[in-house]
Amino acid sequence: MRAMLLLPRFLPAAVVAATFVACSPDGTSPPATAPASQTRPDSAALHRAAQQFRVHYNSPVNLDSTSFYYVPVSVVPQEKADRSRVLSSSFDSYDEQSDGIEGTCYNVLFFQKETGQQHALLPHGRFTVQEIDAAPEPGARWPYVFYRIIKADTNHDGSQDTDDASALFVSDRSGRHVRQLTPDDAQLGNRLILPKTSLLLVQVRPDTNHDGQFTHADGPYWLRFNLRDLRTPPVRQPDPALTEAMQQQMLLRQSRVK
Repeated sequence: MRAMLLLPRFLPAAVVAATFVACSPDGTSPPATAPASQTRPDSAALHRAAQQFRVHYNSPVNLDSTSFYYVPVSVVPQEKADRSRVLSSSFDSYDEQSDGIEGTCYNVLFFQKETGQQHALLPHGRFTVQEIDAAPEPGARWPYVFYRIIKADTNHDGSQDTDDASALFVSDRSGRHVRQLTPDDAQLGNRLILPKTSLLLVQVRPDTNHDGQFTHADGPYWLRFNLRDLRTPPVRQPDPALTEAMQQQMLLRQSRVK
């Protein structure tokens, strides 16, 4: 599998730890108790799933000069292998190389090279991990791994896929301190780290007309993050005042087009 390694080295551990706060991968706190029907799996359904699917551990990916490597964990149909489309490190184009993730990825395992210690990125398999971005980027050296994750079947068509809302998640290079960066009700667009800066710009497209789809009718906007401190809320660009001014200016111009 082609390694998409974002950063070749760690910042000091104290700096890395300061950029994250403890939160669940959902972005919410788990309930104290859950109904019994939600805690006990349906054994018949699990048996049927075992007859139709298998768990697949994809090729290990080395995390450059760090002491960790990761293994995407996916599900494939028993009768055939199905390779997913793995996005490039900039989140803006598809790369269907033969060494991509096989099947649909639902979690990622991280392994410590020397000790063999291991842990999962997510505590459950409810999300679809659409992309793992650990590739080096020119001019940017930040100790993170980025993930494009689909949390739910937002258009209610029975599957979690590219037509659903997606969010940008981040972890440190050991696969810990997972944090959601973009909102639930939007689809993740392009992502850009400005060279020689600490600025991360992320495009998101909300479902502004509430039709359950993400199309050109839904205007995207950009969120600006400071990679030195991801605890700081992002800044929307342009801000509401400038957005309104541009809306009036552009529509006025178009109203004069004959």
